[in-house]
Amino acid sequence: MPTPGRKERLESLLHEEIATCVQREIDDTRCGLVTITRVEMTGDLHHVKAYYSVIGDGSAQARAARALERMVPTVQSYYAKAIRTRLLPLLTFVADNQGARRFDIDALISQARQTDSDGGTRPEGPAPEPKPAP
Repeated sequence: MPTPGRKERLESLLHEEIATCVQREIDDTRCGLVTITRVEMTGDLHHVKAYYSVIGDGSAQARAARALERMVPTVQSYYAKAIRTRLLPLLTFVADNQGARRFDIDALISQARQTDSDGGTRPEGPAPEPKPAP
């Protein structure tokens, strides 16, 4: 097991290195704007998932996914120079859909507010704490 904090330091370093490499290497403007949103490592430090988001339509997202998959060996060799581990963590790119989920949740909240008696114009604070039983 890695020492406490080591995994987080490696994730931070890998995030920086992967984002820099992707920014420099993806030269296809048809892929849209690709952003590495976060990086997660397994507890044994042997695998790393780089989550990415793409600004663009569905075809730009598909092109970006294919380009990133082709880039895995290049990105791994790029960050191999920066990290000091016995084994090189194997990289996997994963589409990050948090932005879309946030949008969906915001839409649901707006829809729920519209069904309120005041039409959602008067948001209420948190519910009061229940009084303890005597």
